[in-house]
Amino acid sequence: MLSKPSVQLSLHLSAFMLSLLLVISISIDTFKGIPFYDDTSYLDLQFWICMLLIILFVLEVCNADAPCHYFGRHIFFLLLIIPYLTIFDWCGVALSSEMEFLFRFIPLIRGYIAFTVIAYALMRDLTAGLLITYIVVLFSFIYYCSLIFYVLEVDTNPMVHNFWDSLWYSCMTATTAGCSIQAITPVGKVISVLLALAGMMLLPVFTVYLTNIIRTGHLRDYKGDDAQATES
Repeated sequence: MLSKPSVQLSLHLSAFMLSLLLVISISIDTFKGIPFYDDTSYLDLQFWICMLLIILFVLEVCNADAPCHYFGRHIFFLLLIIPYLTIFDWCGVALSSEMEFLFRFIPLIRGYIAFTVIAYALMRDLTAGLLITYIVVLFSFIYYCSLIFYVLEVDTNPMVHNFWDSLWYSCMTATTAGCSIQAITPVGKVISVLLALAGMMLLPVFTVYLTNIIRTGHLRDYKGDDAQATES
């Protein structure tokens, strides 16, 4: 019989895979140039995936040692997997095309929280788990910003001709190296700031990780030399 931690890990893995399916769907629509505000198939797909994520969340709560305490601590998970687009559609709430596209990404946050839990559970080294999590978060954030920037800027920005221009812009902005492409739309300018902030906050993690490896290696060498000196 599976232990409770194993069940929780399996549920988080399922949540991550479902979120990954949403990423693939958004990417296919974007690459094919399908207008997201006219595409009802994604709305249906996100609704059913959100329903499955809600079921997984209920199972997580039921499997927890203290269900009420777990629910209180993880209610943010539930807020991330509510099918807002479908609810807005049912209520007749009209969103701008930009806001509708941004709302598509909310359930994906739950997937990467699940990935963080999986990484920490599988990695014996806490620092290595932190590094892998940050790498996935950073590259995912750059990719999502590229998709959003492409959708918003391709028809208004003469410097953005295809997705690869948008991806180049996102990478250069995240590394704070600068890029000849400049954002025109208000949301595009906000993305520029967020990419720069993400790069400044997350890229130093690599330096910290390498410093930790070097420091650990030096400590091992020092202890080894000290042990040899004691024996002699």
